[in-house]
Amino acid sequence: MIRNLRWTLFVVLTTACTGASPQSADLVIRHVTVVDVLDGSLHQDQTLFVESGRLTAVLPSPRTSIPAGARVVDGAGQFAVPGLWDAHVHSAASKRAWDFPLLVAHGITSVRNMHADGDALEEVRSIKHGLASGEFVGPRYLANGPLVDGYPPVHRGSVVVRTASEARAAVDSLADGGADFIKVYDSLTLESYHAILDQARRRGIAVDGHMPFAVSPTEAARAGQRTVEHLTGIALGCSSDIDAIRSDYVLYNERMPQMDPDDGLMGWLDLIRRASDSLDSVACAAVVAAYAETGVAVVPTLTYMVRHADPQPILTDPTARRLVLAEAWDRWNLMAGSGAGEAMASVFATIHEQSLGHVRALHAAGVPILAGTDLGNEFIVAGRSLHDELAALVSAGLSPLEALQSATSAPARVFGLSDSLGTVTAGSIADLVLLEDNPLEDINNVRKITGVVLRGEYFDRPRLDSLVNQAVATEAPPN
Repeated sequence: MIRNLRWTLFVVLTTACTGASPQSADLVIRHVTVVDVLDGSLHQDQTLFVESGRLTAVLPSPRTSIPAGARVVDGAGQFAVPGLWDAHVHSAASKRAWDFPLLVAHGITSVRNMHADGDALEEVRSIKHGLASGEFVGPRYLANGPLVDGYPPVHRGSVVVRTASEARAAVDSLADGGADFIKVYDSLTLESYHAILDQARRRGIAVDGHMPFAVSPTEAARAGQRTVEHLTGIALGCSSDIDAIRSDYVLYNERMPQMDPDDGLMGWLDLIRRASDSLDSVACAAVVAAYAETGVAVVPTLTYMVRHADPQPILTDPTARRLVLAEAWDRWNLMAGSGAGEAMASVFATIHEQSLGHVRALHAAGVPILAGTDLGNEFIVAGRSLHDELAALVSAGLSPLEALQSATSAPARVFGLSDSLGTVTAGSIADLVLLEDNPLEDINNVRKITGVVLRGEYFDRPRLDSLVNQAVATEAPPN
């Protein structure tokens, strides 16, 4: 009853502001069922009015008339949900002609990009300009530019800081250069980490990223880190062997520049395995409590772990094969058959089961969960893997509604955009997905996309298929 009352009040207020229906619109979607992702209520036979990229009204269809000149879409039997987020991608400029069309074709209208090589901030500016000018089609693009790491850095292109003063300077440089947030990484010292958080607070810019090995999850949560990626730090925070693992990480990090890639990977996997093998439920409970207390959000990227534990479902799927660059497909097959790949499969099979438990505990405590895929890494397919991630979150204990929230209202709220994104309401940016079936009954219904509205522009099913074909045409997979 409360749900219906809230919706009725919304309709009354909208009607009072706009009249029976708007006098003009670019796009009208009629007779659609609107999914309220905030409370799970369904509102049948609604008409959506879109003008200049925004939803101007959401009204019961019997009370509406169609403005002259509007494009009309029949949404009968379909379900309208907000455009989806992939909250963790690595989509470099060289790949945007591939990734961006595939993301939109799978209903993803917003992404958070987490690192890029080269002149990362210039790349971010270029992508944002291209999206704004209509040079190419792609999702909304939040990005940090380069990540900030200690010495030696784990990834090339990182901003390397060794002292607190260098850490503060890095925050200033990235904030001045247009970064949407700061991403922190594994090798930061405790001193540098706290300097980054303090300077970011002064500059009014959020800090997201990994949990550095030198920082406990409780410290990071209380310091104000906004999001934690891949559950990093939680396994270490849950370990009864945390001090020894941290000491050994320092030694590993010192040797890493001289290691070949396979030895470096095996050394990192050994640290992860040791943390997993020394799981302490009391320590875990303290971590979860700290996260719940401070409001830090978690992006589990469960699909990344599932696919590394067993890549064969992807490597034997012809649909997935079509959606992956040929060079990447060859690399994935090579990795899956290598000793390093087998070692990763063994470790990830173990930590995946523990990760499901971590997600259940975090979710039960009210910690925000965001859907992200780690696109750009092995066995992750642009667009499709976000749908897999939502299914994985349901397997971890979220309801279909809660999984849908993790890719709609939750990221909009965490990233400070809930006034314009994350719901199907008047005044919001017109980013929408139309589905054949109700996603609240089965989260896999998010795969049944009939249309996408991206910043007010409607893409019907044939046009979405053409986006896929456009990406595939840039480079055909191997025969």
